[in-house]
Amino acid sequence: MSDTTLVAPAEPRTAASSRLHHGVLELAGRIGEVLGTGHEAHGFLTALAARAVPDAPGAGGHPVDRIAEGLRLTAAEVDLLLLAGLAEEHEGLSSVLRDLHPVRAPAATTGLAAVLCEAGALPGAPDDPVQGRLWLRGLLLNGPLVMSGALRAQGAGPFWERSLCLIEGLWDALHGAPGWPADARRTDPALIGVAPPGLRAEEPAVAAVLRAVSRGVPATAVLRSGDPGDAALRLATLLTATGREPAVLDVPVLDGPAARAIGLVAMAHGVTPVLVVRELADGVGALDGVPAPAVLAPPRGAAVGSSDRPLLILDVPRSSRDSRRTLWDRLLPGLPDAAETVPSTLGAASAQELARNVSAAALIRGTPLSSADLRSAVADHEDDRIPPGVVRLRPGAGWDELVLPSDRTEQLRAAVAQVRAQHVVLDRWGFLPGRPGRRGVRLLFCGPPGTGKTLAAEVLANEVGRDLLVVDVSRMVSKWIGETEKNLSEAFDAAERGDAVLFFDEADALFGRRTEVGDARDRYANLETAYLLSRLSWFDGLAVLATNLRQNIDQAFARRLEFIVSFDLPDAVERQELWRRHLPSGAPLDPGVDLEQLAALYPLSGALIRNAAVAAAYLAADADAVIGPEHLAVAVRREYAKSGQAYPGDPPGDHEPQPAWTDVSTAKESPCP
Repeated sequence: MSDTTLVAPAEPRTAASSRLHHGVLELAGRIGEVLGTGHEAHGFLTALAARAVPDAPGAGGHPVDRIAEGLRLTAAEVDLLLLAGLAEEHEGLSSVLRDLHPVRAPAATTGLAAVLCEAGALPGAPDDPVQGRLWLRGLLLNGPLVMSGALRAQGAGPFWERSLCLIEGLWDALHGAPGWPADARRTDPALIGVAPPGLRAEEPAVAAVLRAVSRGVPATAVLRSGDPGDAALRLATLLTATGREPAVLDVPVLDGPAARAIGLVAMAHGVTPVLVVRELADGVGALDGVPAPAVLAPPRGAAVGSSDRPLLILDVPRSSRDSRRTLWDRLLPGLPDAAETVPSTLGAASAQELARNVSAAALIRGTPLSSADLRSAVADHEDDRIPPGVVRLRPGAGWDELVLPSDRTEQLRAAVAQVRAQHVVLDRWGFLPGRPGRRGVRLLFCGPPGTGKTLAAEVLANEVGRDLLVVDVSRMVSKWIGETEKNLSEAFDAAERGDAVLFFDEADALFGRRTEVGDARDRYANLETAYLLSRLSWFDGLAVLATNLRQNIDQAFARRLEFIVSFDLPDAVERQELWRRHLPSGAPLDPGVDLEQLAALYPLSGALIRNAAVAAAYLAADADAVIGPEHLAVAVRREYAKSGQAYPGDPPGDHEPQPAWTDVSTAKESPCP
């Protein structure tokens, strides 16, 4: 290697990078002196050292100083830190280290550190070469750099031939670069303080967390909340008041190595990591090696586990109504009802992203932003997170589409009023303080098929301004132990996360009576029922259970329901109204059609009346005629045949049903039993 092939690097720009760079140049000069003038790299290394500008002693403001102070490093250990990152500074330095490495890897080795130690080029090294190597081995096996995970001697060969490697992201952080390891992404700092935290610093649990962080105690604060991201931002708002800058990070998977890397980079940046974790691979013990305080917001329901660090558990309640309104007034000042349009479970980070997206979309369209735009964006935001077996419906039905006795309608209106008045009864007046599921409203709809249970659920969802999540019960129940609970848990979580109405049709398949234990499956079925009882009790949303058989519902479920609404077959007056509603005013109707007569003669459910009205319309359209009694008679007879009931006969009159439309189910050769 020729001296002329190596070019000294240009001076860096930032203060943090400059301090690190100068430390590297000075260390390179020491290596050059130890190698001696006979080594081909001597001239290059000493030339680098000549460019190093003396730097004032650090006062904790540079990343290197923060790491040194946080890990309590000696001057020799700081040199080992710089030695491990030497190859990152310049291709000439990596070339020199490659020439010195036993397997020509571009990295400093433990052996090079030993050479510096023996030559007295590491501060504090013993004068005796043997003692010096033992001292150095201790630093590289049990010193704070290694125990914290910042440095490791890597390689399968002899100890003094191993490479000195830094943990992911640390060298860039020492330069002051803003990146984070483990695919962590920092939430916009501007979000901190956007909405009031809803936590009081004087509360004992909150005060303990703030005190531990402000004093640098290596403890883990665990935030338990329905929305980890929102809880993290709310606590971060309080942390800023202690003088500690928080960094709220979204971490896909947190395990031990990722936690140590993030903790060390945070230490270099001089911030406190607040980790919003989607998957907690090693439990809270993942943070055991982090040498500084950290805040963890795990996914809801995650098993926290044990830890060697002090744990500070903090339950973070849902944001208050006033807090959410303040947030949305700042994000979308031109949409005064935004806070009532979006789910109450939507955290500040998701809220900012949602507001940015809908504002950009409205700007592109050139139209004012509306509540409908915001609601549509919320649904799109949640669609990808809806579990299999659950379908989202955007309701459009209103009260005028329901044909029910007045007392049943009043029950439904009372349920809507209970949802709307929660901010008064629960928040302002303080009813049911601290009770899980206190915001939940649970209803049971029971009655024969086709009596309007699904339509009523859609009306409820529309009236409270929420989407309807319809659960396919057949896909929820599994023969595999534990799968049913998992499927149901995902459905409940999706409803709470999206602030949607959860609708279980034919719910007795899930919420049925507990049975006598005859075998292991019966025993586990009862455990499933017990789980569902518990999950329904602390569900913080609007849930509707529909069943055809009221007697099949376990009484334990009935006690947990706020409303039980019976849906009976309609009487003659209600059937006449149903016929009128299902035959639109714009449809061509024969004057001879007698709706009162149809209602009196055929005791059909609302769903069958709807089917018959639509079928009669298609018959008339195909014949290029108005909808007449003969079309309705054929359609009604078909509905009776499909339901397996005896047809009462045609309405009195001189018309005859059209033979071409005779129901195939009455034919002698019908393949259907």
